[in-house]
Amino acid sequence: MTTARSSLETIELPHLVRAIELALRLGDSGAAWRAAHALRRVFPEAIAPQVWLGQALLDAGNAAVAVDYFRRALRLNPLDANAWAGLAGALARTGEAKAATAALNRAVLHDPLGSIALTPGIAPEPSTAGKGIEYLHRGLAELAVAELATALARFPRRDDLRFYYIEALRRSGDLAGARHALTHLTSPDAGRLPALLARAALHEHDTAAKRYCAAYDPDGRLTRRFFAPEAPPWMLPPPPVVRWSEEFDPVRPYLEHLTAYHAPPATASSHTCATQPLVAPKRLPETSDPPSPATGAGKEQDAALSARASDARQPESTDPEVKHFLAIAERVRQRLIDASAAPRPLVPYADGRTFTQVTLSSRTALQRRFGADGCAALDQRLQQYAMALQQRGVMAHICYYDDADTLRLDDGIAAAPVAVEAGALRDLLRTLSGALSERGRTLGAVLIIGGDDIVPFHRLPNPLPDDDVVVLSDNPYATDDPAYVAPQRMVARLPDGNVGDPSLLFAQLDRMTAYHYGSRPQLRRLQRSSGRRLARDAPPLDVLSAGYCAEIWKDASRAVLDALTADAPLTSSPPHLAENLDLRTLSGRRLLYFNLHGAAGLPNLYGQPDAVWPGAATRLPVALRPDQIDDTMADGALILSEACYGAELAGRTVDASIPLRALAHGALAFVGATVNAYGSLTNPLIGADLLFHAMMKHLARGEPIGRALHQARIEFAQEMYRRQGFLDDVDIKTLIEFVLLGDPWGALYDANIEPKPWNTDRTIVAVERMPKPRARVVLDEAEAPRDALQRARAILRRVLPHGAALPLRITAQLNPRRQRKSDPERDLTFSARDHVPTVDGQSVAHTAHVTISGQAVVKVALTR
Repeated sequence: MTTARSSLETIELPHLVRAIELALRLGDSGAAWRAAHALRRVFPEAIAPQVWLGQALLDAGNAAVAVDYFRRALRLNPLDANAWAGLAGALARTGEAKAATAALNRAVLHDPLGSIALTPGIAPEPSTAGKGIEYLHRGLAELAVAELATALARFPRRDDLRFYYIEALRRSGDLAGARHALTHLTSPDAGRLPALLARAALHEHDTAAKRYCAAYDPDGRLTRRFFAPEAPPWMLPPPPVVRWSEEFDPVRPYLEHLTAYHAPPATASSHTCATQPLVAPKRLPETSDPPSPATGAGKEQDAALSARASDARQPESTDPEVKHFLAIAERVRQRLIDASAAPRPLVPYADGRTFTQVTLSSRTALQRRFGADGCAALDQRLQQYAMALQQRGVMAHICYYDDADTLRLDDGIAAAPVAVEAGALRDLLRTLSGALSERGRTLGAVLIIGGDDIVPFHRLPNPLPDDDVVVLSDNPYATDDPAYVAPQRMVARLPDGNVGDPSLLFAQLDRMTAYHYGSRPQLRRLQRSSGRRLARDAPPLDVLSAGYCAEIWKDASRAVLDALTADAPLTSSPPHLAENLDLRTLSGRRLLYFNLHGAAGLPNLYGQPDAVWPGAATRLPVALRPDQIDDTMADGALILSEACYGAELAGRTVDASIPLRALAHGALAFVGATVNAYGSLTNPLIGADLLFHAMMKHLARGEPIGRALHQARIEFAQEMYRRQGFLDDVDIKTLIEFVLLGDPWGALYDANIEPKPWNTDRTIVAVERMPKPRARVVLDEAEAPRDALQRARAILRRVLPHGAALPLRITAQLNPRRQRKSDPERDLTFSARDHVPTVDGQSVAHTAHVTISGQAVVKVALTR
């Protein structure tokens, strides 16, 4: 009986640590004090309990005593940002403003990926020191070595920087240099936790160093933080199990509120404690602090500290500057304590070693459009966005193609300004890509700021006989060679709305920056716990996605949406129309998929009945208007549209464009076509349907939308090459006409995705990345085979209202898969165009292409 009871009265150390920290967050300093006190008796050399005791004292008003505890912790671990932040608050309370500022700077220095954004107005540490530590925390060891060496040359007595320098040398592979630097530590520094960690990492068989590390850091948290983002180079022991004692009873309610742990049953002596309210009064117990062998403090010193604890309580300061300073210190401290509950930046998308994004725009064009003040405000937001991306491991550079200073990247990379011409801008990006590649880095993403008059689209030849003279595309900005069908990296654009007001760009950048700091609309938060399983409390994908399509394309749309998740709601038009559409079916979703008709220059999207054309009087109903897009539908959402001209920007404003209005109301990203887009009625999917089907599969895995579109293009090209042996004109146009507006890093849920510029299967794409000119002949109807002409007319009657009488454009091409010297067999493509009226007095162009190979109809492509 005794044995069973004893086994129930043990607790793993991490659970107890979380309970103490929760008590501190909720203001129960008395409970935290008693539990930390008891834990310190169990682990007398541990550093963390001294920090918690200091925090409890500070919360209770004993700032002078708290200073001593924080300093004792920092003597053992001078890299503890949590202790530095607490010390800053305690010093501010005691009136030592200068020392408090210095301590807060150290807190920021030692937590470079999170604390800087929380301390506006605080002077930073020397740039070389801060940059070196930031590089190290991002995994850029080689860059960290150079920065930290420069910092140490300037501050040779800064041993905290020396600890980082030793670790940077080790990670970069210079073990001899790291060991040499380790031997130059002074005797007191050699016994501190960072030195012991470095020693254990550099000397595999140094069991003594590892034993000391475990004594200072029994749960391994400080060890993992020191080696982050890499894992510790040796296997850490399992978390210790602590025998429950009555002194832990005050934090029992906090254990009960941690869902991952069930507190041990109350003993007779702790029954009353277990029924107390969650937040207890702020009161420190009148107990003395036990001696600490690690700090060398004796009983006399601890007794003196305990005596001071009872009468050293400081009154709350009324100085507004002190209050402001305390608020900043508390934000830093809370951020460091709250590893699980506080809003956190999203998980990294890159390992920080090689991946680079270039954000491209024109300072002159922005100033001409928005004025000097508007351009400056926009630049400030771009810098904030770059900082947010850097927290996720993506090195982001803001480059103005007409400003030489901004074209000087780190590592000595520089490029000359170029003219406002798409080809020159493409060559500029290729120059930067080549220079980065020589230094072992990858230009993996390009973000364009502004519309066509600021960073022009490429005008690519239109391979199909339809209403488009050229195809507007951003693809060539994403390639390092003349190819443009399957680009090598992600590319996206933030449109400006074609007005002199920068508010649309401001709204997009503010939303993107907040997103990368972890902010999302509550209804749209979706996280993955591990692998491909959703967290238990997260809504499934079919709840957070929805589709809206023309009724005639319902089967194809269902197949596309099923690639994301089965059973996601799909609304069709008709029967639903803009005037009777229940917008609640599209509200609160993380992803919206539209497969409706669009037209050049028209703001609305249109539906189409699922029936053979009843006659020339058929009018397409209005399915969706721009004014129906609001925050409830767009904020935080990814929107994918197959509609023709779904991403047309020329002459469009927010009020006359569904994508611009969606971005203005908080959409993270919008994928759409700049010109006529093509799809299928049923399986097998072709054109935009096949491209979006591939994109949905990648989005379902948590990949960012930029990479999902990039990978979808590659897989689309591979699939059509497997089917046909080549890419035909519909395929080529599909690959080049879709653009991404918004943040290329927006995703359905948080996942750790390492960006890869290529699919692992590269052989096919390498052949067809550049469209090959193929000989084609235009035929009269009299020259076409009669049976093929009859088949084509029969199909056109089903898909176009005047399909039986429309003039045809017939092209004949040799099929490269079937061609032999003795086999002159050709593919015949029958193209017809028509215009269909809409109920709002407009007309939508309809184009169909029917391809017949031999005796079989191999493809029917229809405009969206």
